[in-house]
Amino acid sequence: MSTPVTIHTAEVAAPGKRPATYQPLLTLDRVVKHFPAGRGKRVHSVDGVSLEVGKGEVLGLVGESGCGKSTLARTILQAVTADSGHITLDGQQITGLKARDLKALRRTMQFVFQDPYGAFDPKMRLGTSLHAPLRHHGMKDQAERAARIAEMLAKVGLEEDMLERFPRECSGGQLQRLVIARALLLKPKFLICDEPTSALDASIRAQILNLLVALKDQLDLTLVLISHDLRVVRYLCDRVAVMYLGQIVEEAPREELFTNPRHPYTRVLLAASLAEEQHDPAHHTEADLVTRLKGEPPSPIDPPPGCRFHPRCPLAQDLCHTTTPPLAWPGDDHSTTCHFWDR
Repeated sequence: MSTPVTIHTAEVAAPGKRPATYQPLLTLDRVVKHFPAGRGKRVHSVDGVSLEVGKGEVLGLVGESGCGKSTLARTILQAVTADSGHITLDGQQITGLKARDLKALRRTMQFVFQDPYGAFDPKMRLGTSLHAPLRHHGMKDQAERAARIAEMLAKVGLEEDMLERFPRECSGGQLQRLVIARALLLKPKFLICDEPTSALDASIRAQILNLLVALKDQLDLTLVLISHDLRVVRYLCDRVAVMYLGQIVEEAPREELFTNPRHPYTRVLLAASLAEEQHDPAHHTEADLVTRLKGEPPSPIDPPPGCRFHPRCPLAQDLCHTTTPPLAWPGDDHSTTCHFWDR
C-alpha cells in the first residue's frame, strides 16, 4: 500500500473567485440522467453534475469515450430530460419546460455536430435545409429568410451558390461551415460543439477552429466544446471540466489545469496527449504520476463505490475504495474530487 498522505474530507468549499465581470449564463446543479439497461439495472450516464459557464466563456468538456459528455450535452439542450437536478440558462429554469416553452428556448441554444456529412439530408438541397429552421421558428417571409441565410454564409466564409448544392457535392470543411451557419441562423446565445473538427483533415481543422474563435467574439457567444483533442481545448477554451464515468472530477481555468492538474485522471489524460504529440507512447515527465491507465473504465451500469477512478488509480488507498471524495475548492478557482489531490 502507498504511504499515507494528507486526506481531504472536509465539506465542499465555496467555488473560488471568478473575475469581477463574471456572469453565469448556464448553471447545472446536481444533474442526473440514467437510462434503463434491463433487469432493473440503469446506465449512470450523468450522475450529479454541477457546472457553471460564464457569459462569453468557452468551457472545454473532456474525458474518455463513454464518460457521459454527449449525454450531458443532450440533457443541457433538453433533447433528453434530466431525472433530477436543475439547469438554468440566463436566469431561466429550463428543466421541466412544456413543449411550447421549449420551442422558444431552442432559439437560444444550438448544436454543432461532429459529423458534417451526417448533419444534412443527402436528398435535400442545402438551401432547403437552411430555410427549414427559420420557417419552423416563425420566419415566414422568404426574402427575410434569404437575407438571414446570406448574412450567416458570409460570416462563415461561403458563397450563396452553395445553397443549390447537395451535401455530396461539398467538402467536409464546407459542410462544417454550413453546420455552423445553420446553428447561428436563429441568433443563439449558446452553442454546444461536439468534436466539431474530429471528422476533418488536419489542414481544415485549424480553419474551423479559427472561425469558431472569430464568431464567438463577433456574436458574443458562449460555447461548450466537447473534444478528445486536448490541443484543441488548450487553444480554444477558457476553462476545462474533466469528466469520468458520469461525474466531473476536475474543473479549472485552462492554463491552471494544463500546468497544475490535481486529479490523477487529468494527469493521465495530459500525459497521453503529450506522448501523442511527441509520437512516443512511453514518454513521461517527472511530474507525471502515471502515463497509462490500468485496464478499461468500469461499467457505467455498476460504477464502483467510493472514488469511481480508484480501480485504475496509482494513488488509490483504502479510503478511496469506500468513501466518495467531495468536490473541493481548496481556496482557489480550481476544483477536484480526489482525497489526495496535493500529492
